Amino acid sequence: MKKQFAKPENWQDFESLCKILWGEIWDCSEIKKNGRSGQEQHGVDIYGVPQGESKYFGIQCKGKDDYTKSKLTSKEIDEEVKKAKNFKPVLKKLYFATTANKDSVLEEYIREKDLLNRDEGSFEIHLFSWEDIVDLIDENKRTYDWYIKNINFKTSFNAEILFENGKSTLNFSPVLVKNTVTYKLEKFSSPLLLGTSNEESPPDHDFKSKQATEPQPVRFFMYDKELFNKSSCVFAFKIKNIGNTAIKNYKLYFEISGGDIQIDTVDKNTSFFDLGGYNYYTKINKETLRGVFDPDERILVQKDTIISDKICFRPNNEIPMSLTVKWSLVSEDFDCDGFLSIKLETQTIEKETIITNSWKQDGQETIYQNYWQ
Repeated sequence: MKKQFAKPENWQDFESLCKILWGEIWDCSEIKKNGRSGQEQHGVDIYGVPQGESKYFGIQCKGKDDYTKSKLTSKEIDEEVKKAKNFKPVLKKLYFATTANKDSVLEEYIREKDLLNRDEGSFEIHLFSWEDIVDLIDENKRTYDWYIKNINFKTSFNAEILFENGKSTLNFSPVLVKNTVTYKLEKFSSPLLLGTSNEESPPDHDFKSKQATEPQPVRFFMYDKELFNKSSCVFAFKIKNIGNTAIKNYKLYFEISGGDIQIDTVDKNTSFFDLGGYNYYTKINKETLRGVFDPDERILVQKDTIISDKICFRPNNEIPMSLTVKWSLVSEDFDCDGFLSIKLETQTIEKETIITNSWKQDGQETIYQNYWQ
């Protein structure tokens, strides 16, 4: 089966590939790149004396298509051949190595140019297009192993961390019930009753209960009844492998700062009678607003994505917030970090409640409750 290899990422990498490949073909450990960038190279990028030879061979590397968006032309060949005739000492052979694909017209021109140059007593001229080079890589084990090990020349670990919708910034407009609660002390006619009053929270006014302040987006009740929390904001992380090699044994750590919120992992239950048993791969410290997404899928292959468990939060007040989500991806061979942002423009629904009680002194407080529908 014919091997397929991606082309090197740039012309410098292509030049390095040619040096290793022809170094193996020529069995020449002294093969070298000619000078440095910007110096006159006389049509030769790489040179060496192959095993069993007494004269120098030269290679002119032409990164085309993917690098310059251009093609190798007969005019360019003529110019490079002319330059190569000034290379010292004189060459026995000149190879054109290019990332351009095979072109029968150009190959014919090279053959004719080669014979003409030989008739003039000068060096041979040969052309190796990308398909030819792929064949040579496949035929030369050291170069093949080196190329494969480096994932088509260069191993590139890279990951893109965004929100589930593919954005780096989210905007939410949660709704809170801004309840102004006024407490009035109940007056008793009998001093004896003062000592026997019930010290318990009044029913129907459990303002600080879990349901009143929790960040969960939905609650299920019997007979298919559902309540949706308009105070809740929900998001998830999307991790995409945009490198050219697999990311192994990875975790995503995150920390949220910049506002007063309550946070949790969204419950995966789908009904009141859903008994759960779900796996949760996102763990959150509700006090520090720090968490980690640690999936059981340990390898993220190239171009693949994974979505974290959904995360929910709700603001504890109506002040506009700009939250910063600092993330850090760590893995077996690679790590990276960055920031995402969440903007909150909280709306409020005004409510007033008067509580007559025997358990609390006169006073007033503002409580931000969830708005359920």
